[in-house]
Amino acid sequence: MKAPNLPEHAISTPSVSVIVANYNGAAHLAEAITSAQRQSLRDLEIIVSDDASTDDSVRVVVGLAAEDHRIRIVRSDRNGGPAAARNRALAMARGEWIAIMDSDDLMHPERLARLVEAARRDRADMVADNLVEFDSDGSRPPRLLLAGQWARIPFWVEIVDYIRLNQLHGSGPGLGYLKPLFRTSILSGPTARYDETLKIGEDYDLVLRLLHSGKTMRVYPLPFYFYRKHSSSISHRLNESVLVALEAANRRFLAQVSKSDRHLVAAINASIRSIETALAFEWLLNALKSRDWLGSLRIALTNPRAAVLLRLAVKARLRRLAPWRRAGKSAHHPLAAELSRLLHPCGRGIEPHDEMKEAQESPMHLTAAPSAEPRK
Repeated sequence: MKAPNLPEHAISTPSVSVIVANYNGAAHLAEAITSAQRQSLRDLEIIVSDDASTDDSVRVVVGLAAEDHRIRIVRSDRNGGPAAARNRALAMARGEWIAIMDSDDLMHPERLARLVEAARRDRADMVADNLVEFDSDGSRPPRLLLAGQWARIPFWVEIVDYIRLNQLHGSGPGLGYLKPLFRTSILSGPTARYDETLKIGEDYDLVLRLLHSGKTMRVYPLPFYFYRKHSSSISHRLNESVLVALEAANRRFLAQVSKSDRHLVAAINASIRSIETALAFEWLLNALKSRDWLGSLRIALTNPRAAVLLRLAVKARLRRLAPWRRAGKSAHHPLAAELSRLLHPCGRGIEPHDEMKEAQESPMHLTAAPSAEPRK
């Protein structure tokens, strides 16, 4: 699994530090690390922050590190969640840029080179590309997060739009799902770290605080980050404790915002209301599962928006139960072909400009953010 043209010794000042938080991700960890190793941008380091895994994760990383000195591992004897794991890696990162990657995801070989080049040219503090969501079992073709007008040209991210687009069960692409590259110099100080009280939504929270401090973010809608969805992923597991933590983080942020900034305050309050609705929806589901009909009715009457969300849950359930009508087309989808090359890197991948064109022409666009799924 040794990558070609590896440096003979560790790079002291790499352009990019790729940070991979991992907990029991041995099943896909080698594929994730290999996709980082095979970046056309060679001067990088890969820091795997293992969050007290009990599977073979450490053995996988140690084996790869023996063949590539750019790989380092930092281990914790206590499971603290992805935010804590990333903070440990941030403390030892040496690169000019920080690239956050999940331990079950993949990157296109040109991803880091293209984003770093664009960030330097446009003088952006944070940059991100399009996210391609794919199912681990291959049951559906890959789906793009950014589609339509969002996928046509690069754009700067404004803080009010960022909040509005990330409301739970909202419309529009959830930009909090994106995996930005951060200029390392903007991550100085204790406030420029991940909030370790959050198990979900920690990426969104950090970007939000950086935007509020005056940092800039630009999105280049190239489909270069491949987000794997599978049964053990934590990204879609909203529960009461997760939602309570998200609400608390939003309220802490609101307390730091000037009340004279009416548009920003209104956006935050709307985000808080969406979390409250999601909480009520969780209570409603639990009441229904326990056959507490009176309690279910009371919750539905008190929180009518939560009752409306039931139809989304029913639709999602029907989609899972129904045969996948496009399964025969999945293997022929251009993004599926590129995904196959990432998983089995023997053939030539799609050239960046061709990939962008094919992705835009693809009918498999997402027209709205995945409902109630803050990024992992």
